[in-house]
Amino acid sequence: MENTNKLEKFFMSEGAFAVFMALICSGVFAGTSIFIQYHTGSFSTTSVTVMLSEALTTGSFAAVIGYTGGFLLARVLEGPLVGILDIGGAIMTGVGAGLPGLLLSMGYTSLVENFILSLLTGAIIGVVLAAVILGIRKLMPGGYSSMGTDIMVGAGNIVGEWFGPIILIMAAKFDIWTGLGAMLGAVLCHTKKSPIIGGAILGAMIVGYIAFLLGFTTLGIGA
Repeated sequence: MENTNKLEKFFMSEGAFAVFMALICSGVFAGTSIFIQYHTGSFSTTSVTVMLSEALTTGSFAAVIGYTGGFLLARVLEGPLVGILDIGGAIMTGVGAGLPGLLLSMGYTSLVENFILSLLTGAIIGVVLAAVILGIRKLMPGGYSSMGTDIMVGAGNIVGEWFGPIILIMAAKFDIWTGLGAMLGAVLCHTKKSPIIGGAILGAMIVGYIAFLLGFTTLGIGA
């Protein structure tokens, strides 16, 4: 029981937030590196990924930087005020497309294209963003209410329940093994009376990765 309390206390600490931000941003930034090299692995939405692809082709990153940079700035400022950080706008869009585009436009290509360096760059970005968010949080007036948290979390959960079937269809269209994994994960979550979207995503990733290691699929890499 004491160990559980210590673990929970750590998860709620500012240090843990910085660690999680470093890990998440590292993974997303490295995903963009994989996308540039192998045309798969992007964590951004389809529209943002298309914008990034066009920028890579034309060499003009102004549009993708301007669009995704606005998302990143808004979400970083919004996070401390409402109590949660919008991972889609701040990390998947801003860190996954905007910042790589900015570095590429400045000539720092190795930080994005080299996979190991992209992991380290993403981790540093995550720590910096965490420091900014925590700094804004500390500058907030005492007793300031974060009334938006319940609304945003509630809306996200409700909308997310409708994404499950879409994830299943997209996983099946991508590859038979990822489709099978998504189905197994969704069924498991359904039996536990939990939203199926989480199980579908995790199942697709786990089974797809195992199939990749066994040589049953290439997961689109190099295709």
